[in-house]
Amino acid sequence: MSYAASPADSAPAAGSPTNSTGTADTPSAGPGPQMSRTERAIFAFGDVFGGGAAATLAVLYLFYLTDIVGLPPGLAGTTVVVSKVWDAINHPLMGIITDRTRTRWGRRRPWIFAGALLLPPAMAGLWAPIGDWDSQSAKVWFVILAHLFWTTVASIVAVPYGSLSTEITTDPDERSRVNVLRLGCATFSAVGCTLVMNALVNAFTEGHLSMTTLYLSLFLGFGTFFAVPLLFVARFTHERAPVAEHPDAFNLKVVISPFRIASFRRLTAMYLCPSITIDIVTSVILYYALYAVPGVRTVLFAGIFAVVTLVMLPVLLRLVDRVDKNVIYYTGIPLSILAMVAIAFYPSGTIVWPVYVLAGIFAIGLAAAQVMIWVMFPDVVDDGEIAQGARNAGSFSGVMVLVRTMASALATFAVGWVLEFTGYQHARHGEARLAQPESALWGIRLTMLITVVVLMGLAWFLARGYTLNRARVLQLSVDLERARAARHTVAPEHAAHHGAHEPGEHEAGEHEPDQPHI
Repeated sequence: MSYAASPADSAPAAGSPTNSTGTADTPSAGPGPQMSRTERAIFAFGDVFGGGAAATLAVLYLFYLTDIVGLPPGLAGTTVVVSKVWDAINHPLMGIITDRTRTRWGRRRPWIFAGALLLPPAMAGLWAPIGDWDSQSAKVWFVILAHLFWTTVASIVAVPYGSLSTEITTDPDERSRVNVLRLGCATFSAVGCTLVMNALVNAFTEGHLSMTTLYLSLFLGFGTFFAVPLLFVARFTHERAPVAEHPDAFNLKVVISPFRIASFRRLTAMYLCPSITIDIVTSVILYYALYAVPGVRTVLFAGIFAVVTLVMLPVLLRLVDRVDKNVIYYTGIPLSILAMVAIAFYPSGTIVWPVYVLAGIFAIGLAAAQVMIWVMFPDVVDDGEIAQGARNAGSFSGVMVLVRTMASALATFAVGWVLEFTGYQHARHGEARLAQPESALWGIRLTMLITVVVLMGLAWFLARGYTLNRARVLQLSVDLERARAARHTVAPEHAAHHGAHEPGEHEAGEHEPDQPHI
């Protein structure tokens, strides 16, 4: 498969001036529907990677390392964290690189294409059959190196894809709708991958599946499932946001520029809270079902969570054009907290169907928070463009992906060491599952409870102070049209005189004294 520039990529709208790259440098006459249904579906389906990959790692990777590879839980969690140090450099750097990429196919799509091709070999390393290796240190180093390769490839895909979500249309309402749809695909993928992964691992641990078959299923099956939709995104979607002909020189200010935007700082914190919550809960729920409340089926737990999320998506799609996004974000959070209190203290040895009901209630608030983050993200990028005079969506996306991967690593690290300190007995490779002491059982329960109460409580508080409401977002759209037109028509020497300040020198919201900063 090769790239080919489509008319939408290579030609501007009639009457629109272009820069040397052939990209329209002025906005359209006004926001309006720009995407076909086919393009909308292709772009949305591309997020099967984002949802599926994150879910499989959150749900099963720690269990895979402890009960299949045979690493102690504390050491398993630590190896994942060590590899994530690279992400602190990798993700923001990838964002800056994509912001500065200039090709006939756009800034984002060539990177998505390249990353998609690398996904299967990255999966091959991540799930390698190393359980029968004699050397524990060799296992540890292999896990670290494999994770380094995986996170690099994931960044090559996720950062430009997240940036593309802000540039695929200039209509704020259409942008919100298409991001809700893509997050629906991500949810569908997360559930499907979790169910299939659970089935594969259960079949393996029960002796019905060989290590070779498990391995081939993981890297060939999942690798192909993630890669193919992204190849379609790379080929058949279009980038529509204006692109500066000469991007700012690379420096440290560019790296940290997203954090100069108050709305971005708040959104990042709002993203971090549910991300860590879902990663810790999904990591612990397998242990909860095996030991704390035996009889609970993780497949059903995940399935209920998914069904509720998917049922909510049409509701969210209707609400997003009528209700402030932060209100949608925080309204269901108290329900999630109350449901998790009941789940954490649910007695062992009783009927388990109430756990599934509680899982559905828990999903209401958490799912809304997760979905709305990426619906709000393009608005924050708009806010940044107004403040900084340039659209650095890649830098913003790089930081967001970094936050997501670091959250996942922190979750794995925390769960691993909680299990270690509370006396969890991990089975060696090939051994039968061991009984757990009471301390480990309470460690499992309280980990879920404390995580949800603290982090989702903080998320509720942060969302209440989010100021990019619907009226403000619509005004941003108008302001951007004017700003882009002004940047295009101003004389070069005049622009040089007035653009002497560094990008990001002024914060978004400075003209609004009441905008809170965190």
